[in-house]
Amino acid sequence: MRKRFSIVIVHRNGVEDLLQALRHLMQACDPALDEVILVDNGSSDASLAEVAARYPQVIVIANGCNNGFAGACNQGIARAEGDYILLLNNDAFLPSDALVRLESRLREYPAAGIIAGQLYGEDGERQRSHGYAPTVLSEMGLVRRKPLPVTGGQPVDVETVVGACMAVRRAAIEDAGALDKDFFFYFEETEWCVRLRRKGWRILLDPALRITHLKGASTRAYRQEAQIEMLRSRLLYYRKVFSPLVAAGLSAWRILRLIFNVLTHGLWVLLTLGLAVRLRGKFLTYLRLLAWLAAGRPESWGLPDKCPAAVRG
Repeated sequence: MRKRFSIVIVHRNGVEDLLQALRHLMQACDPALDEVILVDNGSSDASLAEVAARYPQVIVIANGCNNGFAGACNQGIARAEGDYILLLNNDAFLPSDALVRLESRLREYPAAGIIAGQLYGEDGERQRSHGYAPTVLSEMGLVRRKPLPVTGGQPVDVETVVGACMAVRRAAIEDAGALDKDFFFYFEETEWCVRLRRKGWRILLDPALRITHLKGASTRAYRQEAQIEMLRSRLLYYRKVFSPLVAAGLSAWRILRLIFNVLTHGLWVLLTLGLAVRLRGKFLTYLRLLAWLAAGRPESWGLPDKCPAAVRG
C-alpha cells in the first residue's frame, strides 16, 4: 500500500541527537501511513546499533562512507514509497502534529513543490528558515537582501528554504528531479528550490509549524573543512544556475576576494603578532581555502571519509 509520508533522515555520528529526533518523529508518525528511512553516512559511533535496538521499524540504508547530503537524500528518496517525502535533519525535532499539518497544507496548496516549517533553537530563538536565491549582485556584495521573518498562520511564498525540514511532493520530484548529487554539502537545497520554481512549483514556508533545530551539529567539529565544502558548492552553484560567462565572472570575483582577505588578514596577524586568536583563525581559514584552490580543488579536501565521486547516488 502506498505510504503517506516517507521521512528521510541523513545521519553521520551524533547518536544522542538522532535518538532525540526519532523520539519526536515517532510521536508525529502514524505507523499505518508513514515510513522512516535512515541513511547513515558511515557513522563510527553506536548510531546504527541504537536505532536497531530501539526503533526496529526504521528502514536503514548503511553507507560505508560519507555520501554527502544530496547523495544520501537521493538514496532515501529512491527507496521511499510515500506520496510526500519529508527530508529531516538528524538534529531537527518535530512537533506531534507536524505530519498532519503538512499533509493538510500540501493538499490545500496543490502547486506547492516544497513546504518547510519555521525553525527555532532550543532556547526558543527564531532561526533563519528561508532566503533569497543568490543573484549576481548579491554574490558580488553590491546588494544585501535580508529575508524578513514570516509571521501569521498561513504559508507564504519564498524563494528558498533551509533544508533542515522540507516536505516535498513526489510529483514535483518526478517533474524537476531529485537533489543534485554533485553538491556534497551546502547549496543543494538552494539549487533545488531554484530548479523547482523554474518548473512552476511554489516554495512555501509555514510559520505556524515550529521545528526545533540544533543548527550546525553535523559540522561543528569540522569548521575549516566545512568552509572548503561551502566554497566548492558555491562555485558549483554558479555553474549550475548562471550562464557560463556569468559563472566564470562570479568565480573570478570570489577568488580575487579570497586573495584580498588572505593578504589583509595576514597583514593584521603580523601587526598583532598573532595574538588575536579570532583574527588568526580567520586568516588560517582563508589561507586554507586559497591552498585548496591552488592545489586544483582536490575532491579529497573538505569533510572526511567521502565516498568516491563515481559511486555517489
